[in-house]
Amino acid sequence: MTDIMVDLETWGIRPGSVILSIGAVVFDPARRTLGEEFYVNIDPESAKTAGLTVDQSTLDWWEKQAPEAKAALEPDQHSLEAAIGAFHAWWLKNEGDGGRLWSHGADFDNVLLREAYRALSWEPPWKFWNVRCSRTVLAIGNRRADGSRYGTHHNALHDAKSQALAVMAALHDFNV
Repeated sequence: MTDIMVDLETWGIRPGSVILSIGAVVFDPARRTLGEEFYVNIDPESAKTAGLTVDQSTLDWWEKQAPEAKAALEPDQHSLEAAIGAFHAWWLKNEGDGGRLWSHGADFDNVLLREAYRALSWEPPWKFWNVRCSRTVLAIGNRRADGSRYGTHHNALHDAKSQALAVMAALHDFNV
């Protein structure tokens, strides 16, 4: 079984919020290596059309973020359906139906991604029992995700890589 770290950039913090980008990376905790990557930007209007919502406080928060993070969201935007379809195909290529989905928080990225699937009347390809939380592992190991910072903060792919690196380091400390 392979592990996948996913990170989203969004316009809200509640399930059903608009997703702006999906970043994901396959990682192997035993070998401490990163593998196949996935990144896609989503046209926010297509997400709204699918019924996803926007939170003004998150829009205000984005206004204060680094220009590099905001600029990463603009090029090559795809419809929500095309983006979720591409992620779905990438997941199946890398995991089949048995992979572990990691995210930085038990109730954010994986939940919002699942809700985007549901907005399209699709079923997510991961199994609920294979969802993992990087924050829990890092807290047990007294580590922080930013201790392994990769690239631009709030770029979904860069954050997914940073989180995967931190989890691998913490698991290594546990001799797992």
